[in-house]
Amino acid sequence: MELHDAGRGEHKSLRDAWEARAPDWVRWARSPRLDNDFWGFHLPEFLRIVPAPGGLTVDVGCGEGRLGRVLARSGHRVVGFDASMTSVRAAATHPERHRVAVADAVRLPLPDHAADLAIAFMSLHDFDDVRATAAEVARVLAPDGRFCVALLHPAVSARMVGGYATEQRYSFTVENAGLQMTYEGTHRPLAAYFEALETAGFLVEALREPVALGDDGSPHVNFLHLRGRLLAPAGNQDPAAG
Repeated sequence: MELHDAGRGEHKSLRDAWEARAPDWVRWARSPRLDNDFWGFHLPEFLRIVPAPGGLTVDVGCGEGRLGRVLARSGHRVVGFDASMTSVRAAATHPERHRVAVADAVRLPLPDHAADLAIAFMSLHDFDDVRATAAEVARVLAPDGRFCVALLHPAVSARMVGGYATEQRYSFTVENAGLQMTYEGTHRPLAAYFEALETAGFLVEALREPVALGDDGSPHVNFLHLRGRLLAPAGNQDPAAG
């Protein structure tokens, strides 16, 4: 698998960019041969921080639905949302389909406190407003609910944009088995994600940087995994808890 820098990718909105590439993404995401990093490494590492099935699991930025399908097989009751019509249609027509809908991450069509788990797997850096997204996830989660996040590590995206401190768009292309997939997103420093989670009422209770080995055996880190716990509002604390 080869990586190519495809530039800053600032001509389209991220929503439009991912919709335009959705057919390529469906093909890529569903092939263990093409997206072998996901199926062979990233997915099992991420599942280590995902809680056991509970009430409702919300997949925010679900794409073509592969993670939701994996979670559903393990007993999660999943609903997925994505802004890409093409991706949602692919998820809805898969033989192992679960509930999916087209929706903006800052306007999820769920009532307050509807879920006990939310997932944003490699999607927060594809959203324009990470603070508003975190606040919306907090709205649909019950107190003590969990929010599990996978990100391209900010140290990696910083190299793509030539600096760490400033939010900037990036674009890069992965080549595997003679085919290519271009990814676009926004580099943000780690503090931007922590501030968004803190402001929304989350306490980060787990942070992981899974270490992979390159072809030459050298270790490297490409991803960051977080799990946040939604704290109950101060006035709603259980007196028996302390």
